[in-house]
Amino acid sequence: MNLDEGPLTKDDVEKVVNRYTDRFKEHGYSEEALGWGRKGRQQLRFEILASQWDLKEKKILDLGAGFGDLYGFLKNYDIASYRGVELTPALCEEGQKRNKKDANFELILGDCSDKKLYGEPDYVFISGLFNFRLLNGKNYEFIEMVLSNAVAVATRGVACNFITDRVDYKEELIFNANPEEILKLAFKLSKNISLRADYMPFEYSLFISKMDSFSPDSAIFDSYVRKL
Repeated sequence: MNLDEGPLTKDDVEKVVNRYTDRFKEHGYSEEALGWGRKGRQQLRFEILASQWDLKEKKILDLGAGFGDLYGFLKNYDIASYRGVELTPALCEEGQKRNKKDANFELILGDCSDKKLYGEPDYVFISGLFNFRLLNGKNYEFIEMVLSNAVAVATRGVACNFITDRVDYKEELIFNANPEEILKLAFKLSKNISLRADYMPFEYSLFISKMDSFSPDSAIFDSYVRKL
């Protein structure tokens, strides 16, 4: 993809790579290097993203994968395979080194907007990718582009998280995503949508299911009927 033609620019890429390279040099392999702080909440974010669907024997794509830590969490769900895409070389190299003996793990260096890197996943997970404020202010365009690409390749669904704009203060580097705007984008992609804002006061997660078929007689999603 030509970055000059999309919402993610070369300057954004350089800024992101420099930021996380510096954080990795300072903090090493840690949540702090990924910008999550010392509060140990990464595990909770993973739990929420994995809460919606049965992931057993499913192929997972992780966009903005960092070290690929999501894989370590999802191994408990007996997934079929994991592929992560990460923009920062230092994070990608560290993740590859830590998981090099696991045949189900793959971490690729690249731009998350490059669909050629996606493969054929059942589910796409996106954690933290949408939290960085773009220099040109086109964050909603970036989110829509990535979500559209993810839904197009996923056979079953996409799970992602955001920092809300319902906050007491805002940081210059952080993009605070309005939940109503995110829902508008999501409903362009599927009728079967869920949003969870019940686990942290300033974050929320979105689930876009491709299983949105339903019987006109019942007007209930077929995927939900199977749960009854």
